[in-house]
Amino acid sequence: MRQMIRITFFLAYVLYAPFCLAAPSQVALPVPPNATPEIIASDMRFNGAPMQIVQFDSLDAKETLKYYRKFFEENAKEGKFSETPTSGGIMIGALMGERIVNIEIQSQTGEAAKILVSSIEPKLTQSPEKLASDIPRMPGSQVIQHQDSRDGDKKNRFVIMRNKQSIEGNAMYLREHYIGAGWKRDNDDTLQPAQHRQLQFSKNNNRLLVDIQRTAPDTVTVIYSEMTE
Repeated sequence: MRQMIRITFFLAYVLYAPFCLAAPSQVALPVPPNATPEIIASDMRFNGAPMQIVQFDSLDAKETLKYYRKFFEENAKEGKFSETPTSGGIMIGALMGERIVNIEIQSQTGEAAKILVSSIEPKLTQSPEKLASDIPRMPGSQVIQHQDSRDGDKKNRFVIMRNKQSIEGNAMYLREHYIGAGWKRDNDDTLQPAQHRQLQFSKNNNRLLVDIQRTAPDTVTVIYSEMTE
């Protein structure tokens, strides 16, 4: 079972620009004139705030980056934007009006690339702790991200939290909770002893993947990916 929703998020918005894509009742997203964008999810929320997101392929990552640098110079407030290296490429973004703007360019070769574009209004976000109040977590856990989406009858939910408990302690706690609640344990894998565990459960039309990793000497990150069909 693969992760249903990516961990990296990219946020994009424009007040006006040529060659933009917009779904009904949504703001336009900046897309180069030769791109063929695909809407990833028509109904998605990041920490409770409505979020738009599209992707497209580029044959030249450098030219695409140049396009967005020029776009932000001409459209962002005072022409300011930021660039941040990522493990797979680069993220470029700016704050425009009421929205955060980001474009993620995923390229391993510097040429062909997957481009991810989205839009969100930060003032509409809610506490991820409250949004994930029904999800089991060990004492001391802090919820840092909650994302959900809907596509027809399919629903996805993606939650990230951290705590200072052990990998095995988290795994045992979750096994007892979900099996006790009538879920079937489909997989229980140790990918790296004391460093990385994955659990998979299912119940009726629900499937759940829990990824547990030690991300710092005293920190464990727990990622829930749930899909309902």
